[in-house]
Amino acid sequence: MKRHFYYLFYFFLLHLCSFQSKGETEADALLNWKSSLYNPATLNSWSRSNSTKPCSWYGIICDSTNSIIELNLPNIGLNGTFDKLNFGALPNLTHLNFSGNQLLHGSIPESISNLSYLVSLDLSGNGLTGSIPHSLGDLTRLEHLNLGMNGLTGIIPAGIGNLINLIELNLVYNYFTGSIPESIGKLTHLNVLHLGSNNLTGRIPSELANLGFLKVLNLSTNSLLVPIPSYIANFSLLESLDLSGLNLRGQMQDLFIGSNGSLSWNFSSMPNMQYLFIRDNFLNGSLPSFFCNLDSLIALDLSRNQLSDELPQCWWEIKSLQMMILESNNFSGEIPISRGRMPPLLSIHLANNSLVGGFPSALKNCHDLVVLDLGKNRLFGEIPEWLGYSFPSLKILSLRSNMFSGTIPALQSLSKLQLMDFSSNNFTGSIPQSIGNLTSMTVQQTWSKLDSSKFTYMESISITWKGSELSFQQNLALVNGIDLSSNSLIGKIPAELTGLFGLLFLNLSNNHLTNLIPVNIGDLQELEFLDLSNNALSGHIPPSIASITSLSFLNLSNNNLSGEIPMGSQMQTLDNPQIYAGNDGLCGFPLAKACKKDDSTIQQGSITDLDNDSDKEEIVWLFGFVMLGFIFGFWTFLGILFFKKDWRSSYLHNIDRMQEKLLCALKSSSSMGRSSMINEELDSSSQFSHQFSSTKAPDWGSSSSTTTN
Repeated sequence: MKRHFYYLFYFFLLHLCSFQSKGETEADALLNWKSSLYNPATLNSWSRSNSTKPCSWYGIICDSTNSIIELNLPNIGLNGTFDKLNFGALPNLTHLNFSGNQLLHGSIPESISNLSYLVSLDLSGNGLTGSIPHSLGDLTRLEHLNLGMNGLTGIIPAGIGNLINLIELNLVYNYFTGSIPESIGKLTHLNVLHLGSNNLTGRIPSELANLGFLKVLNLSTNSLLVPIPSYIANFSLLESLDLSGLNLRGQMQDLFIGSNGSLSWNFSSMPNMQYLFIRDNFLNGSLPSFFCNLDSLIALDLSRNQLSDELPQCWWEIKSLQMMILESNNFSGEIPISRGRMPPLLSIHLANNSLVGGFPSALKNCHDLVVLDLGKNRLFGEIPEWLGYSFPSLKILSLRSNMFSGTIPALQSLSKLQLMDFSSNNFTGSIPQSIGNLTSMTVQQTWSKLDSSKFTYMESISITWKGSELSFQQNLALVNGIDLSSNSLIGKIPAELTGLFGLLFLNLSNNHLTNLIPVNIGDLQELEFLDLSNNALSGHIPPSIASITSLSFLNLSNNNLSGEIPMGSQMQTLDNPQIYAGNDGLCGFPLAKACKKDDSTIQQGSITDLDNDSDKEEIVWLFGFVMLGFIFGFWTFLGILFFKKDWRSSYLHNIDRMQEKLLCALKSSSSMGRSSMINEELDSSSQFSHQFSSTKAPDWGSSSSTTTN
């Protein structure tokens, strides 16, 4: 049986070693292949030899003749100079995808025209520079061309109009200049046209009206001449339109103006519209009610314009709406109430307007909300209790700079909340202990997007960060923080706050908080920004605060704190005395006030108390172990005597012998003691009689005797 077990164990080890060896071989092969990719001789050897071609490895696919036809290698860390590749060695290549290899640099070589069978070319997300070669227009089989997110410059060549089979053209996030070439109008099969975030100028060519199959059009963040041509409203298949950052002016409802001046802004001809972005322009006027009829609309961003008046009463009737960004406009009036079923909203941004009224009751049924930003309006009244349990998916909640009053409701079901901003309101009462239920704040956020949200990359939230107002966008999902500053909160800082270990910032300033700073404040090891200023906090600054190594902003000014300021490596960098101003009882670095001996030993005493507590605990454990050992040994000894008769007899016999010896010793000692006592008594009596005999008798009758004589 043991032999079979050894065989099985040996087989397992052998299989494990062979698996590990195989993995290392493939990894080494990938590294070797990556390092030799830029060697033309290597590519030539692939074209000649079947044995050296890495077919079916890592997205490398060959045809039946063992010729490489696909190189799909995105995001694997390729580095080197792109224009040194020998494309002549890959004449049958149909798909080339090197996207997301940010260290891949150089220009696109003219020799790319040798890839005459190429159908898909994706070089996005690299460090490519230079201009688009004119020879690119020779790749007439090309259907997908993505050169976005590089550093390409120059003009968009007119030869790009030769790519008549092109379905997707993506040149977003580069540095192209000049005008949009009219030849793009020849790409009649085009579904996707991304020209956003460049430096294009001039007019939008009328030839684009020929792109009748267009589904995605992005012209954003350029310096194009406006107005927008009216023919765009005739793209009946259009699903996504981005006209952001184009300096559009005039009223929203008059945005599309034809050459004859007639109004053409009518989305009834665009039933498939899902994504509409017209942010960062200068559009004014009211919001047209026809938006409510866009049944397919999923995301709407009209932020940072000059839109005004009230929101249409039908606003909540956009059936498919998931993201609504209307922040930084001049909307006024109350937020409309719901007249029926709410859309499946994930994100609502209404911040920085002039909206009035109470907390919008229409939101009660938006159970899937991930982001809710109502900051910087004129909303007032108490926060309803259902806020604490109606949004189980909520991650971002901002009510800052309004006029809300009353107490902060119990946060029962907001376990996913990672940003809570209630600053600059009129909240009263204490900070609820239920703040400890915000379990998402107990861990550091590492995922770069908000769960359940498809639009994190285009959302932004403004918060007060280290004394300045900053807008978080790309890194919004990494923010963990609480801001309850500038209210009228009272009571102590709840100890539950110190259990939110993932907090990056905590701002409780400008309230009426009292009592001590929680002793475990040092448990917030991720904390970068802590502001407890302008309260009525008292007592000593907890020594644990010195252990927060990430702390770069601290403000404890204008409280009633006393004692020595804790010292530590990180605290040494926070050397501005204003951090502790307005606390007359504080002393030590960086203040000019030195600590007296009594003051400086207070904190040391508290540390000593902690040490004493730990010592006492160790003594208790030691005593427990000693007693346990004694009991175990005692009962083990008794058990042996009970079961071993000869041991028991010998043990009892020895006990009897010891008793006899002890009794004899006691008798002898007692007899010797008694004789010595008799001798002592005789000696004392003899001494007494001798003393009595040597003493003269008293002269009782001296006068009579004298007379007699």
